[in-house]
Amino acid sequence: MELVLQCTAAAIFSALTSLLLKRYHPELSFSLSALTLALILLSCLRLLSGAGELVKSVRSSLNVSAAQLQPVLKCLGIAAVSRFGSGLCRDASQSALASAIETAGLFCAAAVVVPSVLSLVNMAASFL
Repeated sequence: MELVLQCTAAAIFSALTSLLLKRYHPELSFSLSALTLALILLSCLRLLSGAGELVKSVRSSLNVSAAQLQPVLKCLGIAAVSRFGSGLCRDASQSALASAIETAGLFCAAAVVVPSVLSLVNMAASFL
């Protein structure tokens, strides 16, 4: 709870400061936004330490191999990176680049998931 409050406070402070800087120093405004994003992401990394235990727990309780769970985790990473990257591009008034990042994220996620989907289709076909 306190981490989300800290991140929100940092983001609001950064946004307000960025608005003040944008008029005279747009490059500093963007840099401040990018730096704040990086700091927020770094502060959230400590939450991922518990995610490893969660993944192990899910794997053992569902009897799922790491190879089956890996595409899901990769898709989550791809979604996060493309979302943050496109947001920064939109902040810099580069909506075409933001759309390109989102499209690249979509294709990357599809490339990660396709082998799993094909495996499921083959498994279903073997039952028929």
